[in-house]
Amino acid sequence: AAGSYLEESLALFRQVGDPWGLARVQHYLGELERARGNYARAGALYEESAALYGELGHQNTRASVLHNLGYVAQRLGDGVADRVEGLPVRRLTAGVFRSADQDHHCHRRRRRPRFSEDAAATSAPLATTDLPPAARTGTSRAAKDVVIDGLAAFARRWGTDRAVGFFSRVCPRLFDLGALAYWQASREELGRSAIDRITKVTQCVLELGEDHLRVGKAEGRPASVQGRLLRLRLEEERIVLEDERALGRLGRGLEQLRRQRNLTQTDLARLGRVSPSAISQAEGGRRGLSLDTLLTLADGLGVGLDELLASTPLPGYVLGRLHRGSAGTQTPLLDDPKAGLRTYLVRLGPAETATPEITQKGPELVLVASGLVQVTIGDDTPVMRAGDVALATRVPISRWRNLVGEPALIFWVLRD
Repeated sequence: AAGSYLEESLALFRQVGDPWGLARVQHYLGELERARGNYARAGALYEESAALYGELGHQNTRASVLHNLGYVAQRLGDGVADRVEGLPVRRLTAGVFRSADQDHHCHRRRRRPRFSEDAAATSAPLATTDLPPAARTGTSRAAKDVVIDGLAAFARRWGTDRAVGFFSRVCPRLFDLGALAYWQASREELGRSAIDRITKVTQCVLELGEDHLRVGKAEGRPASVQGRLLRLRLEEERIVLEDERALGRLGRGLEQLRRQRNLTQTDLARLGRVSPSAISQAEGGRRGLSLDTLLTLADGLGVGLDELLASTPLPGYVLGRLHRGSAGTQTPLLDDPKAGLRTYLVRLGPAETATPEITQKGPELVLVASGLVQVTIGDDTPVMRAGDVALATRVPISRWRNLVGEPALIFWVLRD
C-alpha cells in the first residue's frame, strides 16, 4: 500500500512540477525498493533524487542519498553498466561514498539551515562561484539554455518579495551570459504589483491566455512587435498563430486608459453602457466592441477614438543590442536616422591596426572601452587609455592602432 501511495504521489508531483516534492518521494521510493531487494530500481530513484537535491542546494540531504546509492551500487556488483553521478557504477562504490563524505564534511559543523538563513541567501549578491563552470569562463554564451519552470513555488515558500528579489538579481545575470530563461508567473499567484516589478527587469513578456498570446514587452525589438495579439488554435496537432491587430490595439487602449484613470472594468462598462464581461473580453482581445459603444466610451472618457484604439506608445529611447555571434572589426550597434546618430563597436586584436570602414564628413567621437589605442586624427596621433574620449569635428579619424598585446574595444559614434 505504501508503494502505491508513493507512486501516486510521484505522478502528482511530476504533473505540478514540484522538484522538492519529487526529490523526497523518489528518496522514499528508493528506500522501499531497496528493502524489497529491487536494487536497480532503487538506484535509479536515488540517482534522480540526488540530482534534484543538488539542484535545490540541499547538499546534506543529497549526501545521505549518495550513501544509499553507494550501498545499492555494491549490491548490484561490477557487471552493472548503469551510470551514477555521470560515471559508471562498476568499481565506483568507493567514489560514491567519498563524494557523500565530502558533502557531509562541508555541512557537519554547521547547524541545520534555518528559514531566516536560507531566505537571506536568496538576497545575497550572485557570485561567480554560484555559476556553472562554463559560465565562469566568461564565454559569450552559457553551455546550455536555462529553463526556469515558474516563480510560484518559490513565492509560496519564501514570500513574493523574496521571489521577485531573487528574479531581479538572477535574470540580468542570465541575460549577460547569453542564456535563454523562461520564467512562468501569474497575476493570480503573485499579484499585479509583483508582475509589474518583474516586467521592469525582464527583456520580454508574453501574456498567455486560453486561446491567445499577447506580447506585453519586447525590449530591443521593433515597435510593431510590442503589444501584438495572436490568436492560438490547434490544427492537426500543430499550434497555429493568427494575428489580431485590431483587437490587440483595442484591448491595449482600454487597459491603458483604465489604469491611467484608476478605473475598474465595471466603471468602464458603466461609461460604455455594456456589461463588465464585455469590457473584460475586449481587454483580453477575445471580442470587439461596436462603433456606437466605442464612441460612447470615448465621450465618457473625454478622449478621441485614436487614443482609445491605442497604437504602441514609442519609448523615449532607442535601444541597440550587440549580437553575441557578431564578428568583424566594426559592428553596427545603433542607427537612428531621426537623431542623425550612428554607433559602432570596433574590435582590435593584439597589436592590430585598422582604418574606419566609413569616411565621415560630420563630427565623430571615439571612446576607448578597453586597451591602449593610438588614434590618428589628421596629423595628430593621441594615445588613449580605457575611459578616454576624443571628439573630431574638423578632420576625420583615419586610423586606430592597438598598442598592446591584448584585445582592445572602441566605441565609435558618428553624427550626420
